Amino acid sequence: MTSPVLVIAESAFDELTPGTLECVEEARELAANLGTAVHAVLAGHDIEAMASVLAAHGADRVTLVSHPALSQFTADGWLAAMAPVLRDVNAQFTLASDSAYSRAWLPRLSARWRIPMATGSIRVKVTEEGYPEVFRISHDGKLHERLIWARGTAVMAMIVPGVRGAGAGQECRSVEVTTVIPDLDPASFRDRTLRTLPPDPKEVDLSEAERIVSGGLGVGGPEGMDQLKRLADALEASLGGTRVVADRGWLATDRFIGTTGKIVAPKLYFALGVSGAGQHLAGIGGSDTIVAINTDRTSPLLKIADLGVVGDLNEIVPILIRKLREERSGANAAGNGDARPAAPARPALETTPSDR
Repeated sequence: MTSPVLVIAESAFDELTPGTLECVEEARELAANLGTAVHAVLAGHDIEAMASVLAAHGADRVTLVSHPALSQFTADGWLAAMAPVLRDVNAQFTLASDSAYSRAWLPRLSARWRIPMATGSIRVKVTEEGYPEVFRISHDGKLHERLIWARGTAVMAMIVPGVRGAGAGQECRSVEVTTVIPDLDPASFRDRTLRTLPPDPKEVDLSEAERIVSGGLGVGGPEGMDQLKRLADALEASLGGTRVVADRGWLATDRFIGTTGKIVAPKLYFALGVSGAGQHLAGIGGSDTIVAINTDRTSPLLKIADLGVVGDLNEIVPILIRKLREERSGANAAGNGDARPAAPARPALETTPSDR
C-alpha cells in the first residue's frame, strides 16, 4: 500500500473546524482511488474527544500532538510540534484547510522541505497516468487552474472551506489513535496568543460562517441591503450577497458569494431577492438549509430551496425582524427570572406565505 493521505486537522473553541472535516472527506475519496488510508494529525491540548469525530468522517488513523503549550495557536509552536510528526508520516499528499492558521505556518514547512504547495485548492486527484493533480481558484476567483506534477512528487494542498461541505459522518467507524507529546520550549516561540475570541458574525469570513443572510438584485438598492443587515443582526448571521450587488457598490467586494467570490457551506443560507445564477448556486452547494424569498416563483434558487417563500421581501423582512427580536427579548426575560412565561418557540418564518 502506498503512503497514506495526510490531513492536518484544526480545531477552534473545542471543536474541529468545518474546513477540517471537508479535508478529511476529500482525503477519503483520494485515498480510495489510491488504495491507501487517511491519516489525520491534530495539534492542541485536551483534544482526545476529537479523534472519534475525525474517524467518523473518514480518518483511518489519528495522531494527537498534545502539549499545554499548544492550547493556544502559535505559528512557531505548531511548526516545532508538527514537523517531526509529519516527517514520520512521509505522505505524498498533504491536505489542510485554507485558513489563517494554516497560512501562518504551513508555507514555512513547505519551503523548508521544498514541497510544492497549492493554496485556494478545490480538488485533489491523481490522473490516470499517475500524476498528482490539483484544481485551484486564482485571480480573485476569476480563473480555475489545473496543476500537475511529476509522478511521486509530494504535494501540499490547502482546501478552500465550503467548497464541498461536510457530511454527517459515520459514528461506528473505528480508528487507530496515537498520542505524541512533543518536546517544546514555549520561551523560544516568537509569537504568542493571549486569548481567542469568538468571531463577530459581521466580520467572520463567509466561508466559515454558520448563518448567512444574502441579498440579490431584488433588494432594490443600498436601503434594501441596510434592511438585510438588520435581519442578519437579529439572526446573529453574516451578511453576504451576489456579485451584481457587490458590483453596484451595495456590498463590500469581499462579501459576494459564488464560484468567482466566496464558496460557502453554512448551516443556514437565507437568500432574499436572489434569482440564483449558476455561479452563485455553485457557491452555496454545501449549505445545510437554504431559505429563499423572491417575488418570482420561477427563479432557480426557489426551485432548490428547502423553504421557498413567494412574496415581497419588503413586507416579510420587517415581520421577521420583529418576531426575532420578540423571541430574543422573551428569552432574555426568562433568563433574568421574569415571572411572565416565555412564548413557545416557533419557526421565525411561520407567518410568511409559502408555495412549498
